Amino acid sequence: MDTFQSHFVTANCIRMHYWREGRGPTLLLLHGWPEFCRTWRRLIPLLAEKFDLIAPDLRGFGDSDKPDPGPTDAMTVDVLADDTLAFLDALGIDRPVGFVAHDVGAYVIQAFVRRWPERAAGLFFFNCPYPGIGRRWAEPEHLKEIWY
Repeated sequence: MDTFQSHFVTANCIRMHYWREGRGPTLLLLHGWPEFCRTWRRLIPLLAEKFDLIAPDLRGFGDSDKPDPGPTDAMTVDVLADDTLAFLDALGIDRPVGFVAHDVGAYVIQAFVRRWPERAAGLFFFNCPYPGIGRRWAEPEHLKEIWY
């Protein structure tokens, strides 16, 4: 069982769950789909001596609020980017932070950094879709290149 303490904060009108461990420069760890903060459970102990690690559950995931009962076109990457900005603000973090993001989290942080580049100290993405790829991401020729 994980020994990380759960925290909650209200951001962008939703209650967001997150883990926070460590000291040092802040790294925000954003999960992919269909994951939540527990995705980072093995990485956090390795980096907590050098970084302030914050791993939230995105809206609709894990223990964060799920305001919509199911899939909706109203849920966009921009809404999740707004959530991320409000989340950092609710924690009182107004300095640039490093972002580590996977899958959906990478979409969110790309949208975030396009809108608020001054809030980013650095980016690290993996299994990263990118804007404009559209349906090509799911084409048979590309699927063999995706590792989950």
